[in-house]
Amino acid sequence: MHRIAISLLAALALAVGSAQTIVDIAVDNDDFNTLVSAVTAAGLAEVLSGDGPFTVFAPTDEAFDALPAGALDAVLADLDLLTAVLTYHVVAGDVRAADVVALDRARTVQGEHLAISTAAGVQVDQANVVATDIVADNGVIHVIDAVLLPRAVLAALAGQSLASGFVFVELPEASASGVSGSALLTDMGNGTTNVQVVLDGTPAGGDHPIHFHTGRCGAAGGVVIPLPNVDGDTGRTSAVVDVPFEWIVGAPHALMVHLAPDAMATIVACGDVGID
Repeated sequence: MHRIAISLLAALALAVGSAQTIVDIAVDNDDFNTLVSAVTAAGLAEVLSGDGPFTVFAPTDEAFDALPAGALDAVLADLDLLTAVLTYHVVAGDVRAADVVALDRARTVQGEHLAISTAAGVQVDQANVVATDIVADNGVIHVIDAVLLPRAVLAALAGQSLASGFVFVELPEASASGVSGSALLTDMGNGTTNVQVVLDGTPAGGDHPIHFHTGRCGAAGGVVIPLPNVDGDTGRTSAVVDVPFEWIVGAPHALMVHLAPDAMATIVACGDVGID
């Protein structure tokens, strides 16, 4: 992280000292080699060198390296998926750090919305913002420590043959609730699992409890892994749980979303996880 901070400061100095586009700054920074390669492969370098302005949430090389095994290769092999991932990191306009912290979501060029949280530092979806306001002559870069994957891409990856450590789960609506969504489970190693959930159609405001239960949605048992409540405004939650990935996906579990803490009997969405 110290090396990243030093190189980012160098990039900022270059941007201030001469007119540079977002792409120029990324090319001159050794922390963005994978991002630059991906932008070039997708044919987006000319677009991001244009007038803009653009706001780019830029993942570092370390962020790309942390993707589940096989995910990056699968995205790079499909131009549509690659374009969707990259444009999901771009917001139209010049959105500085002071603007970001005042938002709870931002519409991306890809079309879906990023969830923004300031509860524990500044997070965009599941990524931490580690450097802000690197100013180019056609926009601004904020640096993040994880690659953001839009829901459409997660759904596409679910049908591909990826190495272990990456599971995408659909969360269909229950009881005609109008709420549905998806979850991404990632093996973080050391006996921990990252769980990211995104729902559509959640009632505005409030929190919606979500847990892993034993068994299946049609015959679920008791709670075995609680997760932070889904925020009713953003429809998202994310957490690293101290449970091995293999344990979650190696046995049947129901990922169940409840209407509210005082309405636990009402299930609005549920998805089956693991093997029988």
